[in-house]
Amino acid sequence: MKLRFFTFQFLLFTSLLTLLSCGSSNKEKAYGLLNEARMAADQHQYDEARALIDSLRSTYPKEIECRKAALVFSDSLELNEARFSFAKADSALTFKRFELEDMKKQFVLEKDERYQSVGNYVVPSQAGSKTHLRFFAEVNEEGTLQIVTIDEQRKYHFTQVAVGDARGSAALLPSHATAEDAKAVERCYQLARLFADVKAGQQEVEKQMLKVRFYEQKIERGNNK
Repeated sequence: MKLRFFTFQFLLFTSLLTLLSCGSSNKEKAYGLLNEARMAADQHQYDEARALIDSLRSTYPKEIECRKAALVFSDSLELNEARFSFAKADSALTFKRFELEDMKKQFVLEKDERYQSVGNYVVPSQAGSKTHLRFFAEVNEEGTLQIVTIDEQRKYHFTQVAVGDARGSAALLPSHATAEDAKAVERCYQLARLFADVKAGQQEVEKQMLKVRFYEQKIERGNNK
């Protein structure tokens, strides 16, 4: 009888140890995943960090304290990624702006302040009088590429081109275009592309700045609770 009682106590004791060790192991593993996520975020590996947090939540649903810590970390992760993306986008935009301003110097800005609120950039060889031209390209100060054809009655016909949708400068050439025309169109096309890149860069900077502000405010609200 004593032997049976001793055996029962021993089995109960070992079962408790097993449960305690499992609980402790799960906690350690959960925090291990959280620490791995933090290290991944420090190396700007944000997608990997998110995957580790998702794994923590699905694998250890009962580790409440660790899950709370992971939730706080997730907000800081999004904020840090937004700040990183903002800095990268801002740097790229600065470079594109320099590139655009440098390329503008290769063109002549034609603008009559009396009649025009927006001037047009043309290549130097086509600046001034257009009486000898049947066709030319220009880019206005807002970055819109225009293909201008001149008919036999010397009437000007303007076609605006969405640079992002165009297949390239060659697709814009009429059948009577010369090699010089092709070079001029290519240069205008590249200028318009730079304008488009700058606009896209500005939009990306604004997008990332909004994300930064959103997560800064979200974290601040959480800290004030």
